[in-house]
Amino acid sequence: MATTSVGNPEKLPQLTRQFWLKISQRIGGIGGWVYLDCEKGLMQNNTQKHQLSKQYKKYKDHDMKRFSDDKRLGSSRKLADGTTKTYKTRKYPLVGRSLFTIGRPYVTMLLTGDTIKGLHGTKASKTGVTMKFRNADVPKILGNKKRLYDVTGLNKKNKAKVKQEIIKEFNKNKQKFLKKNIVINVG
Repeated sequence: MATTSVGNPEKLPQLTRQFWLKISQRIGGIGGWVYLDCEKGLMQNNTQKHQLSKQYKKYKDHDMKRFSDDKRLGSSRKLADGTTKTYKTRKYPLVGRSLFTIGRPYVTMLLTGDTIKGLHGTKASKTGVTMKFRNADVPKILGNKKRLYDVTGLNKKNKAKVKQEIIKEFNKNKQKFLKKNIVINVG
């Protein structure tokens, strides 16, 4: 009978909170992967290239401006009686904002980019990380999820990337682990 002993199993290589927080970052991590997927029209439920509604496409082609006075949605305008009317068609007015996806013929969820940029890691442990969007973006995200424009969770490609990051981390730490004595009893 042969047995292998590696000492204390709790000393096996483990992932740290810092590892999970690092891969949850927007640049080069989960947030960045979701952003790049959105640019290509790929949602996190593995659907892609959803067609824009005719009305929304008209507004996007018109730089998200009203057709009546050529001002950005969410701006105000003077009425004939001299009063000013503010249009609250959006929670965040698009006035003075750069729009990232004008001209794309499919849904990207990146009109201004703010929603996806707001994705961040909030709580990490040795076993994972909790990612969340800004509270102000939650109604927008849930409304779009009903239309299958889902940016919550991770698609198959991004899950595979997380697995690769875990493997890289274990490979990086294996040298520390392998320096310890490994006892093999044959008997």
